[in-house]
Amino acid sequence: MFSINIQAQSIKVSKTDKFTKDKVVYTSYEKISSEAFIGTQTGKNIAICFGRENGLNMILMKWLTGDARLVSVNSKVVFLDEEDNTHEFTVSDYASGRGEGTVGALGMDLWGLRILLLGDLSVFKDHIMTAVRIYTTDGYYDYKIKKSAAEKARKAYRLFEKEIQKGNIDKWK
Repeated sequence: MFSINIQAQSIKVSKTDKFTKDKVVYTSYEKISSEAFIGTQTGKNIAICFGRENGLNMILMKWLTGDARLVSVNSKVVFLDEEDNTHEFTVSDYASGRGEGTVGALGMDLWGLRILLLGDLSVFKDHIMTAVRIYTTDGYYDYKIKKSAAEKARKAYRLFEKEIQKGNIDKWK
């Protein structure tokens, strides 16, 4: 018997914060770079989701590194699109430790980073991202993004954008 796990882009959270009356929205995590890590860990497992909370649009990035790596607040994560244009995001906050870079239970014992990125998320609407560069305290790491993964990220962004526009549009500007 075989089991096939199909994961589609979806809105995981969509609610109004009772205290601030601001809309809170998060998409599902979409893997943008990956390779098998059973037995060895190369640090190429990266997933992102789009979120809105406290009036801020953000990307939450989970990077399963397998070893201790650190980023700094205000450091950069740069996406490269299909036309070789760069799209820069700023690290606003991060957590580093075992299980921080994983989505789900697989890899919970491996080292990773959870990074909150601020910048112009709308670049994901009309562009296919082909690579990402993550600046760390030890230099930078470049990762390719497969076209199929980039398409999933783009679809997730479009869902996110549609969801935040629901309701009182003036309130979410």
